[in-house]
Amino acid sequence: MMAYLAMMALRLHYIRSLMKPSAVMYLHCDPTASHYLKVILDAIFGPQSYLNEIIWRRTGSHNNSGRFGPIHDVIHFYRKSDKYRHRPVFRPYAKGHVENYFKNSDENGRYWTNSIHGKGIRHGESGKPWRGYDPTSLGRHWAVPSDLVEMLGIDKELPQHEKLDALADLGVIDFPPPSRGALPTYRQHLDRSPGLPIQDIWAYQPYTRGVLFNSNQAIDEDVRWLQAQGDDERLGYPTQKPVGLLRRILQASSRKGDLVLDPFCGCGTTIEAAQHLGRRWIGIDISPFAIQLIRKVRIEGKFPDLKIGEDFEIDGLPTTLDGARLLAQQDKIKKAFEIWCVSTLDGYPNEKKGADKGIDGRIKFRPGGMKGVAKYAIVSVKGGKLKPDDIRALIAVADREKATSLGFGILVCLEPPTAKMIAEANGVPMITVADLKYPAIQIITVEEMLKGKRPRLPFYDPSATYKRARTASYNGPGLFDVDEEYTSS
Repeated sequence: MMAYLAMMALRLHYIRSLMKPSAVMYLHCDPTASHYLKVILDAIFGPQSYLNEIIWRRTGSHNNSGRFGPIHDVIHFYRKSDKYRHRPVFRPYAKGHVENYFKNSDENGRYWTNSIHGKGIRHGESGKPWRGYDPTSLGRHWAVPSDLVEMLGIDKELPQHEKLDALADLGVIDFPPPSRGALPTYRQHLDRSPGLPIQDIWAYQPYTRGVLFNSNQAIDEDVRWLQAQGDDERLGYPTQKPVGLLRRILQASSRKGDLVLDPFCGCGTTIEAAQHLGRRWIGIDISPFAIQLIRKVRIEGKFPDLKIGEDFEIDGLPTTLDGARLLAQQDKIKKAFEIWCVSTLDGYPNEKKGADKGIDGRIKFRPGGMKGVAKYAIVSVKGGKLKPDDIRALIAVADREKATSLGFGILVCLEPPTAKMIAEANGVPMITVADLKYPAIQIITVEEMLKGKRPRLPFYDPSATYKRARTASYNGPGLFDVDEEYTSS
């Protein structure tokens, strides 16, 4: 934990230095570290910059007989300065809320009356009389709700009296007789109401479809956790978050054209949400596999019109043999180089440190056809000088894993193989699948790989490694982007 906190403290300090005065930061963590990180964030940003602790329900249940089930994560929300921007994001009303509050009707439909003033006396314009009504005499002050201002398109920078004039011009103010000693209220019509502003608990409630007004979604369904089985959005990445979670964050704290940075971007959920919402983005991750996954699934899979080198760039992954040599030289534990090689071949890299039992990755293929049972060729990566034992070790591992590999082994090497190594690989009997013969042990140099060479495997489908998640619905009923003019659902 202390090592993690030391690592995070340095990065959080540097992240703050990159932020514009109008920028905000969201830090997602689990409860085991959230309180330690809160102290660090207060030290770096200042306690006055703390805005929210958002609670997100990350799973349906996590039963433990010795304690209450831990089912939430924490999202710390901080600002760089008081120049930050925050815009309300709304969810649909519950049907019961509509029935209990929108009881009145006029020519514009159902409505309820709401206040445009708050408790307490103010000595500025908000405390002065307006159109004959004096809030100070009643111990109150003018306070037009920010969500109403946003919803009706009123300039939020206007003084309170001008905001009140704008509401009066729209015909939504009720003026009580002065003899009643009451202050004006406004009529909030149902068909001009965006819904309830999102609060700081984001918790999907299963089996609640049908309880929301004018929506077929369940409560907080847009931030539903990813299901372990059968979820169309799930990619198998261990820390993947739902796109809806990032969409909420970006809607609240950015506008179209703003730049979003995710310095621990994982499988690229933030990038997908940002691209859909018209934000510019930068994603950083230490794993080459994550970068390949983002490129193939998040970008090329969801936005096929985007072109690498024109619409987006990838930095840090080798594109030349010299670049591959540099990565291998700088990679002290060899994992980054191995992961890059395996993921470039559209395989699953072994990202765990320590003994790998001779397996640096696996490449998926289907000997029984594209709908048949999947098998996995063994991949061994060598970034240094080669020796004949490298081939013998791969042959042994492929044979040991024959139940899943069928005996296929792929050696990826930075340096050219020797003639003796090639002879040993060719000496292994070919594997016959569907009357076709395939070399059991194959050698691919990094130079060949960069030129596009790939293994020969039966029904080898590179796209199968990177699951094509179904594109989410971004304009479902009840969730409205404040960048756009509001229209009733």
